[in-house]
Amino acid sequence: MRHVVVIGGGFSGASAALQLVRRSRAALDVIVIEPRERVGGGLAYGTDEPEHRLNGQPQMHGYDPTEPGLFARWCDDVGAFTADPGARVANGTAFLRRSTFRAFLEDAISRHAVLPTGSTIRHVRDSAVDVKPGKGAWSVAIAGGQTLDCELVVIACGHTRARLPAALDEALSRHSRVIVDPLDMPRLPAVPQGDRVLVVGSSLTAYDAVSTLLAAGHRGTIEVVSRRGLRPRPQRPPPAPGEAPLPPMLERIADEPEAFVRAAGPHPTVRALLRSLRGRIAALERAGGTWDGPFDHLRDMAAQVWPLLSVVEKRRFFRQLRPWYDVHRFRVPPQNSALVHAAERRGQVRFRAAAIQLQASPDRDSPVRMALRERGDDRVRVEEYDRVINCTGVDAAPVLEVPLYAALLARGLITADPSGVGLAVDALCRSLGPDGLPATGLRIVGPPTLGARGDPLGSAFIAIQVHHMVVDVLRTLCDGA
Repeated sequence: MRHVVVIGGGFSGASAALQLVRRSRAALDVIVIEPRERVGGGLAYGTDEPEHRLNGQPQMHGYDPTEPGLFARWCDDVGAFTADPGARVANGTAFLRRSTFRAFLEDAISRHAVLPTGSTIRHVRDSAVDVKPGKGAWSVAIAGGQTLDCELVVIACGHTRARLPAALDEALSRHSRVIVDPLDMPRLPAVPQGDRVLVVGSSLTAYDAVSTLLAAGHRGTIEVVSRRGLRPRPQRPPPAPGEAPLPPMLERIADEPEAFVRAAGPHPTVRALLRSLRGRIAALERAGGTWDGPFDHLRDMAAQVWPLLSVVEKRRFFRQLRPWYDVHRFRVPPQNSALVHAAERRGQVRFRAAAIQLQASPDRDSPVRMALRERGDDRVRVEEYDRVINCTGVDAAPVLEVPLYAALLARGLITADPSGVGLAVDALCRSLGPDGLPATGLRIVGPPTLGARGDPLGSAFIAIQVHHMVVDVLRTLCDGA
């Protein structure tokens, strides 16, 4: 039997464990190290709030891209749509609760715990603190003191928890009226209903937080402030009657790029790609089409196009274009959009493009004073808020600040990606050391590979990344099994 340790039990880790045991003809003992009670939730799907929904339809979700529609069929089998009558919207599309997808993943892990092939999935409820060469190939140390020996390690840690951005005073992290982590859900419904609330950041996380407050009966004003004032775009409409549905994601990823992508050249720049994309969208809009088709195609081509960009261009994208990409890439579920827009129309919710210049509070229990400068206005206004909710996104801390990564960096087993974001890996998710050589037995999947692979975010794209990794892993680990 071959032994595999998967570090992290969110979606990335669950998908890796499931795809490994499902595809291997040889017996695998897969151990998932995850401090949460169960494997499958992670940060993305760990919420139980009913207003927190998937931002894609059921057909787009699953842990194995070779079986599209697996989640949708499971939902039919367990009556998920009956249990969540608000999942379907007027145009027939469905956006289920994120907790439903977590239940699907947890159920899959349970059903694959012991397979007829002899493969198993075991959960060790702990945290990994180090990886080093050991018996067989690798030795994984966990916080509880145990050491696990294995032939392969998959790092699937996903995102780290949120923290205040550098622009905000670090002292606010200890303020009783500041919610640093918007995923600290018990604190949101407990916000007094008359409070004036400031939400910092306007991403999907902000929509989640505002939706939770509104659904809990919040009556006070809610201001959503971000530097650029960007907001997630609405969902793509369903295919028109007679229009062919999109092919499965695995096929779309493997397609040849369309002409407008190829027009950017064999070694494109960010500017050339943007110019080509805008040109294609403009042509479609003149013919009555919409922007989302070309954008989604370029998104699907990220795994092919991103490696063609130079390091300079990758850094330029993260520095200048990423916020605009994200608001088109991560679209708001219709239910959240309707709830928030209704509150906007009645004047309860307001979105503002403004920079926070300073903040102060007499003590940790007093209302928080913020100095805001509206975009395009030199005047600074000091305003007071009863509650501040940080929704600036997951922690983008340098890899050295993550203890496990710091240990592996010191050992020379991983390196920071030259793009300045995440960890360096090759196309098969093999970790790259300081010499640029891949470590066959040490793989990294999901969000930590953002800088190296371009867009390994969202369950569909992570599952495809894992799929390609698993094909190579089984070829090398199990002699073609």
